[in-house]
Amino acid sequence: MQGISTLGFFTLSILLGTAEVGLFAIVAESVGILGYFSDIGLASALIQQKRKITSRQLKTTFFIQQCLVFLSLFVLAVFYRRLSLSRGYGHKELWITVSLCFSFLAASLKTIPSVLLERKLNFQLISYVDLIENITFYVVAVVFALLGFGVYSYAFAAFSRSALGLILIYRFSPWPVGIAFSLPDAKKLFRFGIPFQLNSFIAMAKDRLSNLFVAGILGRQSFGLLAWAQKGPRIPLSLMDAVMKVTFPTFSRLQKQKEILKKSIERSTYFIALLTFPALTGIALVAPDLIAIIPKYSKWSPAVIPLYFYAANAAIAAVTTPLTNAFNAVGKITTTTKFMIMWALLTWIFYPLLSLRYGYIGTSWAALIVGSSSVVVWITATKTFSVNIFKTISAPFFSSLIMALAIIGLSTVSLPPIGLLSVKIITGLAVYSIYHLIFCRSQLDWFVSQLKSLRS
Repeated sequence: MQGISTLGFFTLSILLGTAEVGLFAIVAESVGILGYFSDIGLASALIQQKRKITSRQLKTTFFIQQCLVFLSLFVLAVFYRRLSLSRGYGHKELWITVSLCFSFLAASLKTIPSVLLERKLNFQLISYVDLIENITFYVVAVVFALLGFGVYSYAFAAFSRSALGLILIYRFSPWPVGIAFSLPDAKKLFRFGIPFQLNSFIAMAKDRLSNLFVAGILGRQSFGLLAWAQKGPRIPLSLMDAVMKVTFPTFSRLQKQKEILKKSIERSTYFIALLTFPALTGIALVAPDLIAIIPKYSKWSPAVIPLYFYAANAAIAAVTTPLTNAFNAVGKITTTTKFMIMWALLTWIFYPLLSLRYGYIGTSWAALIVGSSSVVVWITATKTFSVNIFKTISAPFFSSLIMALAIIGLSTVSLPPIGLLSVKIITGLAVYSIYHLIFCRSQLDWFVSQLKSLRS
């Protein structure tokens, strides 16, 4: 799925301008804020719940969620009219907003079927639907971009993806759609859901609201450069998202089995670091070569420096996010809330200051500064779960560092651009693989045995 996403975004970034990419990123951030008000943590509460879900709980959750969704859309409609008049928005902004609002509504309707699949740990069907949605979005977007529709391509793609995804999820995970309201059930779900969603609200203030504020400071052109710089590092993080999708319900069921929980956290963290660290290193170091090779791609060269900072920040997030996920899974929501407050405060201090002073380069610096504070999470996880995070990620970290030095050393070699890029990729993979074959053979053997068991 990420291969398709990468190829699709790569193609669109050639066909569309930096301002058009920036426009879609800004509107996507704006509409994405609505998602934080449409659930108030009820879906996560259903997944985390130890006992079997009742039909009344499903219908109560569905009713509350749809009320919040339509309230959010009504508020957006009121504010958008005023904003469009003050900012001079036209048809492009309107159609992108409408398409993303439809996606928001469709996502809310998919919540209950998705919860039922997650409760059963049936991630094969979930990933299948995600894959079809992703293919649809980028195929439609690229086709319409080639036909000259420009930024409207995003709108057509968003409509197509959401409609097809909604049909598929109900085909694979039907449930007797209905509405009900049970105050006792709502109260039980709110006990977990509201603290959980509080963290999401803080995350929204930290990420999406701060991004919109920064977009107002920088403008579409510079924000488009940041969107491009963030895209590459986000690709390896899709592995982290996939692992977290599985570990949240799994850790929830291991709450009382401390030793197995500890081993599961260490295994998942190591697995994520093993694959994301070299991928982030490689993306950062070959990006200048790709820009030099591809026609019409020189417009993204100013985004290379921010790419370095976002790649380093993504490496930190690859370790931190699974740990906060583990805290949530075992019910330690207040611990996660404290972390979120810390990150939100740091974000609103450093992002505006550095963006105003140094532009989009300052924004990327701010992202790395805020991300570095996550060491606090690692230390807390070590104390809470008795895991040694620093030891767990040491091998992927040092092997990625050696890999980076090898790739940088090849920059002085006189070869054609495509040849040099190929040599860098092959050398980086070889250095990283040899390191782990020599020093981490037992961990690799364990993963191979897991893959064999899956195949059988």
